[in-house]
This record gives sequence, C-alpha cells and structure tokens, in this order.
Amino acid sequence: MYTVVSGDTLSGIADDRDVRGGWPQLYADNRTTVGADPDLILPGQRLSLHPSRQAPAPHRQHTPATKADSGQKQKQKQKQKPEPERRQKQKPAAEPKAAAKPKATAKPKPATRPKGGSSSHSGHPHTTSYALVAPVHASIGTAYRSSGSHWSKGYHTGVDFLVPTGTSVHAVGAGRVVTAGWGGSYGYQVVIRHADGRYSQYAHLSAISVRAGQSVTAGQRIGRSGATGNVTGPHLHFEVRTGPGFGSDIDPLRYLRAGGVGI
Repeated sequence: MYTVVSGDTLSGIADDRDVRGGWPQLYADNRTTVGADPDLILPGQRLSLHPSRQAPAPHRQHTPATKADSGQKQKQKQKQKPEPERRQKQKPAAEPKAAAKPKATAKPKPATRPKGGSSSHSGHPHTTSYALVAPVHASIGTAYRSSGSHWSKGYHTGVDFLVPTGTSVHAVGAGRVVTAGWGGSYGYQVVIRHADGRYSQYAHLSAISVRAGQSVTAGQRIGRSGATGNVTGPHLHFEVRTGPGFGSDIDPLRYLRAGGVGI
C-alpha cells in the first residue's frame, strides 16, 4: 500500500514504484478510492500498488487442478498463455515513455536563442522551433504590460485569461516542471522550462496535476484554473520569462504567436 502525500500524482507514483501498466492501471486498481478524476488525488489516501499482479494467480492454479490427469502438456500450455498477456499489459506503460521522447530530445536545444532575447521587452527575434498550444481557450482580461500601482513592477507582467474555476490548463510546450506548488501572491502555480530556454508560468490554480522535475508534453494538462493567491476572481494568469523567477517577463502572446498559436 502507498499513502499519498502532497504533490503526488498517479503518473509520478506509477513511475517511482514501477507499477506495471503505468498510471492507467494504478487508477483502475484504485478507482473506488481516487474517484472519477484521476488528476485529483488527496494526501492521506492509501493506494494499492500491486493488486493486478496477485489477482490472476489463484485463477491459473485452479484450471490445471481440474485436468491433472491430462499430463504436463496441458500445464505447460497454461503457463505459456499468461506470457503474451503480461506483454500486452506492459504496452500501455510503454506508450507514455514513447510519448515522453519529444520532451527530452535535443532537437530544440540547438535553438537556444534566448541569448539574443535577454531583454524583457524585446520581442522574439527567434521563432520557436516547435509548435506551441494555448494554455486555455478563452478571452483575454488584463493584457500584458497594463499599468497599475498595485503591481510590484508598475505593470502587469503577464496576461489574464478569463476562465471559471476548474478549467483545464495545458502546458504550452514540451519541457520540464521546475515549480509546482504555492507561489505566494500567485497562489498555486506551475512553472515549466522549455527547450528554447524560456519559462512559462501558470498561476492562481485550484489544482495541480504535475510535480517539480516531471517532464510534460505540449498540450498536457498540468492543473485547473482557480482563484488562489492575490486575485479578485477566477482566471488564469499566464507569463513567459527568460528566467525562472519574477522580473524577467516577455510578451506572452507574442511568444505564443511565434509558436503558431492563433490568439
């Protein structure tokens, strides 16, 4: 049994514990505990990691017992039957690994063009070498660089998408999660480093589906929008930066458009 702690995800637990069948099998084995949404697991929940390995054993032992007089030939046939089944169960686990290859490929790395775009206001002399997606599909509320004394830099460092609490939020591009948790005035946030050296931030979330160090693909759900932190209502605050921390912001819409997003 495994006890869920803060920041855990089913995919992370399945990878760490080498669960056969990956997170889909782990979710199937613990659906009554987790509930309808595999992204929402709670600290303190106890998950069974190996029920699928133990359950088939009694059934295979009963069958040869009824035909013991037929000799060892039938026993050998029954021993051979589970082998292809085990290989088939491993295929779903292999699919996420195959899908993860684009995250770690070195193709985008040669395009480390942030060197020429270190200015927080300069556009993107580089165009992203891979396609991007929108974090959410919604209208824009507060635009980038809107002025206001209530912002610490004197202007809005990102763009706000008007979405209700619970809307799925997606990674705009492949990369690795560097931050996933509480971010002060940003509330619950996720920060991802992409292969081109840029960082994307998703703030005021109500739920987080990834953890620091995890690789993600473009379009993968990383959490749900909310109204945590310093906000006046539910929305998604989205930033693009040249560094992981506050103060290195660039125009997020211009970045998305350079990656092919029609917004």
